[in-house]
Amino acid sequence: MKNCDEMDRSIQLRSEEIGYKTALSALSLWTIHNIWQTLAGGERFNILPVLISCASIFAQSFAHATIKQRMVAGDEEYREPNTALRMTVLVIAIAGIAVALGSYFLMNR
Repeated sequence: MKNCDEMDRSIQLRSEEIGYKTALSALSLWTIHNIWQTLAGGERFNILPVLISCASIFAQSFAHATIKQRMVAGDEEYREPNTALRMTVLVIAIAGIAVALGSYFLMNR
């Protein structure tokens, strides 16, 4: 792995940021278009772009929290709770509630 100076690193991070925002924007537009087709035309709803968007946002947020926690791990001044663990538990709880509600409404249809 070659050593990058600060300018190369900044350029790389900026280009990745633009690519990430472009991908999320495209997925959001795809989701909105699919919702419009579902409501106006009666087509089936495609959940794939929603799942990809949610997974991308969660991965970015989880990585941010984990990296921040590792950077301040030994510092006594910045004692913070384990946000990565809290996020994981929250996502699992929300997914469990969504699956339970979905199966409940599916059975009572």
